Amino acid sequence: MFKKTGQATWNLVDQHMRYVFECYCAFEEFMEVYLAQDKPAGEFMHLYDKVDKLEGDADVARRNIINAFLDGKLLPSTRKEILDIIARLDKIANKCQDIACKLTYQNVVMPAAYRASFLEITKITKEQYLLMKRALRILFDDYDRLIKDQSILGDIMEKEYEVDRIEDATTLAIFRDESLDLTQRHYYKHFLSQLSDISDRLEDLADQIQVIVVLRKV
Repeated sequence: MFKKTGQATWNLVDQHMRYVFECYCAFEEFMEVYLAQDKPAGEFMHLYDKVDKLEGDADVARRNIINAFLDGKLLPSTRKEILDIIARLDKIANKCQDIACKLTYQNVVMPAAYRASFLEITKITKEQYLLMKRALRILFDDYDRLIKDQSILGDIMEKEYEVDRIEDATTLAIFRDESLDLTQRHYYKHFLSQLSDISDRLEDLADQIQVIVVLRKV
C-alpha cells in the first residue's frame, strides 16, 4: 500500500523515525547514568541537552513531511494515515524530552529501591520501539505481509503488557513504602506513569496500524 508513496516519502518518514529513535536512545542514556548514581538529575544537564536537541530535530523532520505533502500528489486518505503515524511517533520524542526536563530541573533524586524498575521499563520500551520500526518498514515496503501475518504487532503489544506488570508492582511498592510520605509517593508514581506512557503510545500506534490494515484490506 504505502510503497506507492514513493522512495522520497519513505526517506522523509525514515528520517523522522531515526530522530525519534535517537532521541529515545539519548533518553535511555540519561536514565542509565542518572539511575546508576545517588545524585540529583540536575547534575546530568549535558545528557538532558542531547535529548532536547534530538526532540527538536524530530520536530523539524515532522514539519518537512507536512511541507512535502502540500504538493497534493498523495491521496488524502494516505496523507492522513502517514501524518497520524508521524504525530504519534513525535509524541514519543516529546514525552522523552518532557520527562528528562522535569527530572533535571526539579533535581529529582530517585530512591534506590525503585531505580531498577525504572531502568527495566526504559529498556523494554526500547525493544518495543525497535519492533515498531520493523513494523513500519513492513507497512511501507511489504504491506501484503502485514495482512497475512500481524504477529509483530502482537509482539509490540506484549512488550506493553510487560511494562504494565512492572508499573503495577512498582506502584504497589511505592504506596507501601513507609519511608515515603504521601506527597512523595504520588511524586514518584507520577514519574513512573509518565515513563510507562511511552510504551502505551507505542501500543496505541500498533493498534492504529491494525486499523489501517483492516480498512485497506480488499
